[in-house]
Amino acid sequence: MQVSRLGMPLTNEAVIPIGYKDLWNALTPYQDLSKLSLFGPYFYRPELSLYMDDHFFGGAIPALKPLRIQRNSLGAFGFGNDQNGLYGLKGNPALAGTALDDAVFGNLLLPAANSPRSVDFWPIFNTGVPNVRPYQLATGKAGNPLAAGKPFINNFLPNGGDMLRLNMAVPPTPRNDPKFSSEGLVYAAVLGLTDPAYNSNSSLQFIPNMDGFPNGRRLEDDVTLIELQATSGVVLAAIGLWYDDFNGSNPVTPNLLNVLTYRTGVNANDAPFKSSFPYEASPWAGTHICDCDETQSTSSKTNIPQEIQKKTNSNELGMSAPGLFLMTYPNPTAETNTIRYRVETASPVNIVVYDIQGKEVKVLVNKKHDAGTYTTNWTTKNLTPGIYYIVADNGKEQKTVKMVKD
Repeated sequence: MQVSRLGMPLTNEAVIPIGYKDLWNALTPYQDLSKLSLFGPYFYRPELSLYMDDHFFGGAIPALKPLRIQRNSLGAFGFGNDQNGLYGLKGNPALAGTALDDAVFGNLLLPAANSPRSVDFWPIFNTGVPNVRPYQLATGKAGNPLAAGKPFINNFLPNGGDMLRLNMAVPPTPRNDPKFSSEGLVYAAVLGLTDPAYNSNSSLQFIPNMDGFPNGRRLEDDVTLIELQATSGVVLAAIGLWYDDFNGSNPVTPNLLNVLTYRTGVNANDAPFKSSFPYEASPWAGTHICDCDETQSTSSKTNIPQEIQKKTNSNELGMSAPGLFLMTYPNPTAETNTIRYRVETASPVNIVVYDIQGKEVKVLVNKKHDAGTYTTNWTTKNLTPGIYYIVADNGKEQKTVKMVKD
């Protein structure tokens, strides 16, 4: 069974290397700190950044050329995997009262030399970001990244670990807002730095898209683009650690523009979102031809007997919201079972149970329904242990679920 943690979006994809993904997913978030010596280096020195650094493998993936790691930000700080980031400031009075001060959060956010991305990648993906200096937008900092700026993210949990960090105080951005963007939090930072509505003061404001990744991964967010921008160091720039070509005047340099205007080339889904829960488009069936033309679906359905297939529409997945939804629980069942089903429009519903040979066992439902969600219970204690199929039909669509009787 393939599993993946659901705490911080894309940690497993962007940070954990292939060889450790199974181990990472098998652990609970409460075990993360005990495994810090194993996994910490991948947050402090992400492998993906090696392909955005010409000192390593920057030429290996030409498409990533616009994304480059800062190696001499503000003429003093390097964030390449062989550099120290802000660790050179350790013990400096300038850190007093900031999140990087050992007296504030210990050494959680500035743990050691040769851990350059502990200042941005580590809090983004593992501890959350505190609303404490330097983790505020450069707006209002007057060129000093350690100074107080415009409050921005606050989803910090100092225990560490791959846990959900959704700040419920941040309101969702309406989808019809002219400033709504699939670039999520990255675009919110851009607005906070460049839009006169937000950059004229350093007060707390609800900037559009602050509800976006990584604070609350929205379906519309282009998370692949955002993770690439984050790996390249766009968060460092947002708090005032500008790219290497900053000359002391305009921070919106060519290097920063390259990152902000970078595109993956995949800017839309191949199927639209639904207008109702679960909102995501139905996945393409595994029986479809590779061009995803649903009209070319094969007739076979894995692990469903031919007798049942004849009773089931083999072309059940489409581009619009399904008109019929069906589920059963508990499964496996012992003595009783509940069928839950939903119809999108008024229609007749027929739900029948078949055994593994395709023989009808019981008719559970056979009547017209208004649009809505319904449940029906039935007794299974007298059924012979084995596999059964529950088939629902509304005259236009058919759904089948497998039920196991213990």
